[in-house]
Amino acid sequence: MRTLLPSALFAHRHARERSLKHVSWGRPNALTSFLGKLESEVSKKPNENGKRTANVGITRPRDVDYFTRVRCYLLIMAKFPPGTAKLSLLSLAMRMAGPREAIWHALIRKNHGCSHLIVGRDHAGPGKDANGNPFYKPYEAQDLFRKYEAEIGVRMVAFNAMVYVEDKDKYLQEDEVPAGARVLNISGTELRQRLNEGRDLPGWFTYSDVAQELRRSFPPRHKQGVTIFFSGLSGAGKSTIANVLFIKFQEVGGRPVTLLDGDLVRKHLSSELGFSKEHRDINIRRIGYVASEITKNRGIAICAPIAPYDVTRKEVRALIEPFGGFVMVYLSTPVEICERRDRKGLYAKARAGILKDFTGVSDPYEEPKDAEVVINTAEVTPEEAAQAIMLHMEREGFIGVNNNL
Repeated sequence: MRTLLPSALFAHRHARERSLKHVSWGRPNALTSFLGKLESEVSKKPNENGKRTANVGITRPRDVDYFTRVRCYLLIMAKFPPGTAKLSLLSLAMRMAGPREAIWHALIRKNHGCSHLIVGRDHAGPGKDANGNPFYKPYEAQDLFRKYEAEIGVRMVAFNAMVYVEDKDKYLQEDEVPAGARVLNISGTELRQRLNEGRDLPGWFTYSDVAQELRRSFPPRHKQGVTIFFSGLSGAGKSTIANVLFIKFQEVGGRPVTLLDGDLVRKHLSSELGFSKEHRDINIRRIGYVASEITKNRGIAICAPIAPYDVTRKEVRALIEPFGGFVMVYLSTPVEICERRDRKGLYAKARAGILKDFTGVSDPYEEPKDAEVVINTAEVTPEEAAQAIMLHMEREGFIGVNNNL
């Protein structure tokens, strides 16, 4: 029996079998590819008998997780005639090494009895670099593979970029599209946007049951988890506004809400820590981890620490965003106002040298440049500040129609 590895999740019933045209059906064969990028251009439906083997593992951040991919593979397999195809899985994480990874994939598949390897556009590439340019050339992996194809003993099935041609109701390679034809395509970015906004996935893009499975794993934003992360000086109003916001979310209902106030976290999670830079960073990372678990499980986390250092705040954002929303709220209240509000006398003790490493006095506060919401609480009431945050959440889709969470 031949072994076939599919290369993505999306396939329309009219998609051409271009990926299989070079495969010899007269002897046992294997067709394999990495299944990391979820685009319709790389998934074709063969009508021949075969065993389809998919490798699953960690890919790039924000890619569809491999558990969801496997569930989608099983739905795709049901489109084959009974008894003509079989799916098996190979655990393999993407190294994002591009052309070299294509060679590595071929060697691994060779050891598993595979005879063919699909090599697509930007095979196992990391995407764009820091300047927004492709890290590898579009077909660099195919060019390198051709040099070693005979030596490896695995034939390449080159897969070029494909688009859906509406006039012909099928997929074609970009260089085969007739002049003036209307072409349709959905990028990975647009796919995520459609899922976030709860918009439909068109029938030409994927099967309806695959779309339903994706929606189950990637609900619209107002059903996803989200972290609202406050940052600001002591006395800026973080805890006060966070509590008002907590009540507002409780009134609306629909998702569990957790408040991670700075003082409470210090008492229950970080009681052994001091206020050195190292210990402050540990405290913020702990808050970020707890918030990421809440967000992952589709709850709302409201975090209200001082969080004075930009690098650590960015670490927390990067930890949470793969699982849901992240909204940074910077309370830009001037230190003079914060000190005037200080009923505990902390600022006075810091200026007298009694309290060491006090943010805004003897320790710096790095203003966030990436905050989604900036509020000077010297100019608004806590209720007005909380309402401004709620309005931002509604504009971004984290709150549904009529404030439905």
